[in-house]
Amino acid sequence: MDPVHKAIGLSHSGWRGTVGKIGAVTVKKMQEEFGTDPKDILAAIGPSICQDCYEVSEDVILMFREAFEEKYWSQLFYGKENGKYQLNLWEVNHIIFREAGIPEGNISMPNICTCCNPEFLFSHRASHGMRGNLAAFLGIK
Repeated sequence: MDPVHKAIGLSHSGWRGTVGKIGAVTVKKMQEEFGTDPKDILAAIGPSICQDCYEVSEDVILMFREAFEEKYWSQLFYGKENGKYQLNLWEVNHIIFREAGIPEGNISMPNICTCCNPEFLFSHRASHGMRGNLAAFLGIK
């Protein structure tokens, strides 16, 4: 949210959106459309899967290695004995926001995992592939 220009942006960032840096794309679009200065943005990373629950294959990690500097890799993922990886989407998106110019103090990370909280949030992983919905709403009063 840009309180200076009374503008908001909302984007979904699964692994594909995250590797494509959709958070930075959203910030850029807000700059173009509303004149937003990233220093004014109040950002949040909403409920989503945590690193402990988010196992991905090596092909996904290869894309993250291409998209992000090696200095970040230890923060973003770690390999397991089964050849899979645990990916930290929260931290990746945090880095994307910081690199887009949003100040650290303006980024909220509530750390609410959808998979760990299936009693009140839908999770594809927690439901073992059952279809469901999760929605986000954003508005300016």
